[in-house]
Amino acid sequence: MDETAHGMINTEIAEIERLIKVFKEKFEAGTASADDFMTISQLELIWSELQNKTNNIYSDMIRKLMSEVDESDLIRKKKASTNKEE
Repeated sequence: MDETAHGMINTEIAEIERLIKVFKEKFEAGTASADDFMTISQLELIWSELQNKTNNIYSDMIRKLMSEVDESDLIRKKKASTNKEE
């Protein structure tokens, strides 16, 4: 993995950590007072937001990593294997 890809992954990890922190703050604010306790619907909403945002980051990260894979050696070996079978 090159330095640029490593840097992007670190950025994405930092963004995931930030999203979790925001979720935690909202959760703590919504459960701090019995008089103003969050509803299950509100909890489901902030949980869903966290899942959607982090899933997008994970998907982007995996796509970037997969696009950086050098498949040339694998393709050569596959062609050689296929030619032997014929």
